[in-house]
Amino acid sequence: MRNQNAPVTRPTALLPETLRVVELGEAIPTALAGQYLVKLGADVTRILPADTASVLDTLEPRVGEGDDSRSAAAEWLRRGKSLTTVDLTDPSGLAGVEALIAEADVVLLWGTEAEWSGRGLAPDRVAELAPSAVVGRVTPWGDGGPYTGFPDTELAFQATSGFMKLVGVLDREPVRLGGHALQGAAGLLALDGVMIGLFRRENTGQGARFTTSELEAAAHVEWKIATFVQAGMRRELRGEDGGGPAAVRCRDGFFGMFFMPRHWPDVKAIIGAPGLEDERFATPEGRHEHLAELVAIVEESTRTRSKLDLYQEFQAKDIPAGYVATLSDLRTSPQYVERRFFEPVSIDGVGTGELPAAPWQVLTPEDVSGEGAVA
Repeated sequence: MRNQNAPVTRPTALLPETLRVVELGEAIPTALAGQYLVKLGADVTRILPADTASVLDTLEPRVGEGDDSRSAAAEWLRRGKSLTTVDLTDPSGLAGVEALIAEADVVLLWGTEAEWSGRGLAPDRVAELAPSAVVGRVTPWGDGGPYTGFPDTELAFQATSGFMKLVGVLDREPVRLGGHALQGAAGLLALDGVMIGLFRRENTGQGARFTTSELEAAAHVEWKIATFVQAGMRRELRGEDGGGPAAVRCRDGFFGMFFMPRHWPDVKAIIGAPGLEDERFATPEGRHEHLAELVAIVEESTRTRSKLDLYQEFQAKDIPAGYVATLSDLRTSPQYVERRFFEPVSIDGVGTGELPAAPWQVLTPEDVSGEGAVA
């Protein structure tokens, strides 16, 4: 077992240091929930069954070279946790894990009921060992059904949920959204379940149990799909809601233009291209039908302009739009720098760098009034 505690650079703890969390198994959702529990102040131990390969080690991008190369995402998701691998087929190994569960305040399990039952740690057994704990379990596709054999990948969830239908150009093939948005959403839902369970325990003294899946998280993120289906309505296609064009080229990157029909006069004024007065673009339907021509005219203006300047001009008119930020943009963002969103780390065999801190701070009244630390 090794501890990878990072130096605390900003106050984020809301939970007592004595709150003990056990992560059983390892995947993006439970690892993310566990990482945020670390940031909230909990003592988190991740236990990986010896017969299980960790998907985190396969994630890109990688840092380091040769044998020292490792996943940057895995480094972040494991940081601050105690890590151990246990052979659950060994009676002493299973007994040791059961002892940790019995002392836990929170237990996070990754995997199906059948998988954990086969390891001797069925969910009912976990609840029996820790009756006053909050026990949450996350699966890829649920405990049964037609999807249980599908791959546990972000691509599979975006495709199956219909999320890829929402990204890219309507008349082209589906496009995968970058990163791990849906698996991350499952992790945030698991964190919600833990915090609600802890609130219940504090008020009643009783433990709590919950389950969710990555597919459920996908449905939660794109709630419009479920709403339209339940109401018996036809789903809108991209462009039918009157939104603007997608990303346009700027001098230093890309800018995302999304606006309501009422914003069109202000958009024309900001872009300042005479061609936008063409009758083809007078209605939302016309702008959607002639999207390629519209983007070409907009880019005649935006190609020589800064994406940040455009963002500020749109923001001043309360128009929903934003620039596509690179990692360098994020690391030098005045807001992130001021709030110390990135914290320095040292990784054995690789060197020093920065990783995201918690997306919140715990402020005192003095901080809020400007008399204390960074707000």
